[in-house]
Amino acid sequence: MRTPPPTRQRIPAQPGPLNPASGRVANRRRLQTTAPKAVALLKDPFRVGILLLLVETISKVTADIPGAGSLRLGLVLFGSCAFYAILNPAKSINFEIFRHRVPQLILAQAVIACASAVFGVSLGHAALYILNVYWKTLAVAVLLLVSLRGVTDVRRMVWATALGGVILAFVSVFIVHVSKWQGTAIYDANDIGTIVVMTLPLVILVMQTSKGMTRFLWMGGLVLIAETITMSASRGAFIGTLAVGLALLLFLPGVSALKRMLYVGGIAALLTVFAPSGYWDSMRSIITNPQADYNWDAGQGRKNLAKRGIGYMFQYPVFGIGIDNFTMAEGLLSDYAKEMTALGIGVKWSAPHNSWVEAGAETGITGLVLWGALVVGSVAGLLKLRRRMPRTWATEGTPDQRFMYQATLYVPVAFLGFAVCGTFVSFAWSDQSYVLPAIAMGIQKACEEELGLARAPIGAAVRQMRGRRPARVAAV
Repeated sequence: MRTPPPTRQRIPAQPGPLNPASGRVANRRRLQTTAPKAVALLKDPFRVGILLLLVETISKVTADIPGAGSLRLGLVLFGSCAFYAILNPAKSINFEIFRHRVPQLILAQAVIACASAVFGVSLGHAALYILNVYWKTLAVAVLLLVSLRGVTDVRRMVWATALGGVILAFVSVFIVHVSKWQGTAIYDANDIGTIVVMTLPLVILVMQTSKGMTRFLWMGGLVLIAETITMSASRGAFIGTLAVGLALLLFLPGVSALKRMLYVGGIAALLTVFAPSGYWDSMRSIITNPQADYNWDAGQGRKNLAKRGIGYMFQYPVFGIGIDNFTMAEGLLSDYAKEMTALGIGVKWSAPHNSWVEAGAETGITGLVLWGALVVGSVAGLLKLRRRMPRTWATEGTPDQRFMYQATLYVPVAFLGFAVCGTFVSFAWSDQSYVLPAIAMGIQKACEEELGLARAPIGAAVRQMRGRRPARVAAV
């Protein structure tokens, strides 16, 4: 009698360890990657250059030091970092970042910007802006992104951004004596206010995660930032500071109520101490009598500028009037300019003074969606990621885990300050529009690696899956 062949059965995949974020059993087949070990900073000239470039990009400090502007430090640092990256790509460039949304959105913005030049109202003006200014901003942004390997690089980038804001505040207070009518060589008072408000939550973050004398130095930086906000007399910066203060007070779960009140109360006290004469009367007029302000109903006030900008966006909905073409449209194409010219009155070629309007008018609805996705989407990604983080990271985690937990609280607040202040300045194509998304992407990447949620490269994924095929055994 023939013996029947033995039957075969699959051995089911064994469950993996518990997912620390959700408490669920993780599938062993989940692909995991580990971040490269951080190299001592002094042994990594590429990242030393990147951090110095970031500080210079935020503060533009060399422009206000006599004789230093001719050195073109930013260009030298960028060229040195780019040259080193080309010669040592394995040590300096992380190509895996292009799987993430932030670099994809930035590259999409670059495509839309070029298309806006072609289909906008002035090819020459937009093309010159791209060749002279915009490509440098994009190149620095990409260089920052590819330098990110793990949480150590993110921490250093946060420190460099906060330091850039403190240096700008120092220059504004002690060198140029910023006021409503006086700014630095690169920034006006409203620009300075936007940058220091954006960096204020980051200064609090590095102060909270520092120890010893370093913490007191960051406290001094916080004092300088508060003094700069009042000296600038920027109402946009004041509104942004209010938004940041309310966010710190109300929306920081995991931070004790006492600590939140101390932060907000300290900032309010500093603003009160350093406020110049007439500052609070000017700020109070925003609420008590906004109609009396020039920007409320003047032909070239911010309200009418925004209305015309929205009109440009709907008139050129796909690619807009062209990057940096807003001023040209205001001076030559707008109905207001035509009416004033007919009366023999000249008009100012005004900037949009609103980053949201700038993005929509100059690159169309498409560009506005991309810019909003870069800013708002980065915040949403951080808040979503934070819900997956173990609460124990706040008190019982490693230093890196505690930093990432705090960063998912303070970096969204920095985005809030930038978004609110950006409503009063033309920062859509500025370096600051890309620095915060780069930090957010770095935090997300580092957290995913810490939680074992990062995706492996495609080739490694295939090899790993092949190595984990379930075995077949004969039934006894």
